[in-house]
Formats: sequence, structure tokens, C-alpha cells
Amino acid sequence: MWSRRISEHNASHGTSANARKGLSKMKVGQWPVFARLEQAMPWFAARSGLLLLYALLMTSPTLQADSNSTELLPTPLTLVDALSLASESHPDLRIVWANVSRAGIRLQEVESSYGVNSLLELQPRVASRASVSGVDFEDDSRFGLVIRKRLSDFGRSASRHVAASAAVRGEEATYQARRNLHVLEVMEKFFAVILADLAYQVHDESMTVSYFRYKRLADRQTSFQQYTDLEVAEREVAYRQAYVKRLRSDLARRQTRNRLALALGRPTELSADLAMPDLTVYARQEIPEYHELVDRVISASPTLEALRHQIEAAQASVDAVRKANFPVLSAEFEAWEYTDNTSANRDRFRANLKFVLPLFGSAGQKDVRLAEAHNVLFRVQSELTSAEYVLRDRVLELLHGLEVNRAQEVAAAAQEEYRGYYQDHSRALYELELRSDLGDAQAKAAAAMLESTRVTFQRALLWAELDGLLGHPSVLIQEK
Repeated sequence: MWSRRISEHNASHGTSANARKGLSKMKVGQWPVFARLEQAMPWFAARSGLLLLYALLMTSPTLQADSNSTELLPTPLTLVDALSLASESHPDLRIVWANVSRAGIRLQEVESSYGVNSLLELQPRVASRASVSGVDFEDDSRFGLVIRKRLSDFGRSASRHVAASAAVRGEEATYQARRNLHVLEVMEKFFAVILADLAYQVHDESMTVSYFRYKRLADRQTSFQQYTDLEVAEREVAYRQAYVKRLRSDLARRQTRNRLALALGRPTELSADLAMPDLTVYARQEIPEYHELVDRVISASPTLEALRHQIEAAQASVDAVRKANFPVLSAEFEAWEYTDNTSANRDRFRANLKFVLPLFGSAGQKDVRLAEAHNVLFRVQSELTSAEYVLRDRVLELLHGLEVNRAQEVAAAAQEEYRGYYQDHSRALYELELRSDLGDAQAKAAAAMLESTRVTFQRALLWAELDGLLGHPSVLIQEK
């Protein structure tokens, strides 16, 4: 019976991944250029807006990376390589960069308000003149070219420009914060793969020990009736539970590799071989003092910088709403051709300087828009204060984590050293053919190595998050 149940064990597990590549194409819509009756076409603004959109998209690091997306991941994959790929064409970064592009387009729209607008006006018409008797209707068609240029709106466009410029800077800071977060995510996924491999080794050692103990008792029970069924069943339970843990850790190896591939924007490339990273740069750093560090974080955090630019944009928007009814000074030049040029009041060329001052308007609508602008300003100011509170707490939490990590590192090193000695002791007893627990010693030595590696990785993640809060690039990439 026990021999049959042992034969159910299957210790072979393999994973394979076929890497397939695909090219992603982003389709950019074209701006229609058309003219119709009595409609002004801002030709220069349209051309400038198109050029701006093209420049924003082409300078995007997430889109420039598409040209390199067909290159296979290096083998073995190093952490530096993974971090270098972290700034490429990941969809999360594309989404945030699209917001930067949209803010830039809105800025160009504001700047185009002072551009030159050209209008081609066609007027097919017939008219009955009071000065000509006996004639009902005559051809009185005309067409003309009108060129307009706004000279000043006395600060309204300037306020809108300040708001749009601040919005662009805010979106850029948001992109930087999201990119720093993505770098941290790549590090976490990379470390998770290595830890999963080490955990698999631990569980494989434990399962192997449990299996041989179970097999030895089952064989002796079958051959010599040396053990009872209860004792053999107890060993089988221990083995089966160890096998489940090993199976779960084996599947976790593929799961963590899949998550790393997604974080790198390579969903079809599961890296089989990862190089153990050199993280000594983080071991050399001294833990800073809280008050000095939190002041630096509040001053340099990309997240807070984005909110400060949003406040600047909201304040400028309030100012622009206040100036909504300010006068507008503009210049016009008109050139006309008429079917009938006999009338004396038909000018072929005309130059106008217009000063338009609104006298009566809907004060209620302006008050509503002003209240909405103030509401946005109040909300963003509150978000900035709230974000500062969150960062203050997070900085203290990270510093405490570094303190605990330092103690954990000493404990893990001591544990690893002890398990090394114990493994040597067990091996010596085994070689002397004395009773030995060499299998247990090897499993516990692997567990000590796993814990030591986990502590080292945790320290790197804590420092990397602090670098991100300070707006600094990864020191691993800097040292490359």
C-alpha cells in the first residue's frame, strides 16, 4: 500500500515561455483644415498646434522607446538593465505622458489667441436698391479677405497663459513622480523573482527531507512491520504538506516572472535567468535625521511640486475669470471685391483699430465661474496640505524601517553564520556514518540565506523610495 502511494509522487516541474514580439502603433488624428462661409480659420494657430502636438509626442520618452521594443531582454537580466527599461513604453507611463501632451496643447491654444486669423468671406447676394427705380433685384455679390490680430485684452490672456504654463509644469512633475514609482515597482518585481527562486529551494529541500523520511518508514513498515500505520501516515501527511508548499513556491516563480515582464512592458518575455544585484551602494548610506530629511522631501517631492503648480494654475484661473469682461483691442485689415463697384461707400481696402468694451453682461454667470474657480483653488490647496501630512508620516515610517532593517541585517547575518556552522557539523556526523539531520540542516541554511537576501532587498527598496520622494534618479542607474 505504501509503495503504491509513494509512486504517486511527481517531482518534475518545468515551465516554459514562448517570447513573441509585437509592434504597437499609435495613430495620431489629423487636424482638418477647411474654410466655410463667414467662418474664421486660424491658419497659423492650427499649424503651430499641429507642430506642438508632434513635438510633444516625438519627445516623449515613452514613445521614443518603441524603436527599441523589438530587442530581446538580455540574459541574464540584471537589475540595472531592468531599471533602464522601466522608463520605456509602459502603458501607465503613456497615460501620464498623454496628460502632459494635452496640457501642452491647451497652452498652445492660449498662445494662439494672439495669433493672426485669416477669414475668406464669400457673399453671393442680390439686392433691390431704393435709389434705383424700376429694378427689383440686381447682382450684388462680393467676396473679401479679412485679417485680424488681437493686440491686447488687458491681462486676461496673460492670466490664462500663466494658468496653462503652470498646468504643463504640474503634469510634468506628475509624470516624474509616476516614473519614480514605476522604477520602485520594477525593483520590487525583480527582487520578488529572486526571492521566489530562493523560497523554492527552501521548500524543495524540506520536501525532499520529508519524502525520504516517509519513504524510509513506509519501506520498513512494508518489509519488516517495524512501524505502525499511524506512524507512516503521520510522515505521509508531513510530506504531502511539504509537497503542496513546494508546488505553490514553484508556481510563484512563474507568477513573479510574469509580473516582472508586465512591469517592463514585455508581457510575452519571462526572464528565466536573473543576476543577483549588487546593492552595496545602499549599505554605505547613513540614515539621515528626520527633521532635516522631511524638509528636503517637502521641498523637492515631485508629487508636492505638481500640486504647487496646480495651485499656481488655479490662482491664475481665478484672475482670468475676474478679467472676463475686460476690453479687447484688436486690429483688422480687409480687402474686398464687388460685382457692382458703382456705390461710393464700397471700400476695396479697409484698416480698422477696434476697442471693444462690454457694458452689460450676465453678472450671475461670471459670479458662478468665479465661485467655481475659487472652489478648485481651495480644493487643490487642501490636497497639498493633505499630501504633506502623508509624506511626513511616510518619511518617518521609512526611517523607522531603515532602523529595523539594520537590526534585521545583523540578526540575519548571525542566523546565516550559525546555520553554516550547523550544516558543517551535520555533514561531519553524516560522513562518520553517525545519526545526522543533514537534510534539515541544509533546508534551514537555505532558509537563512533567503531571510538574509530578503533583508538586503528590503533595505534597497526603502532607500529607493526615499530617493523617489526627493526626486532623485536611482543611484543604481547613476553608477552604471
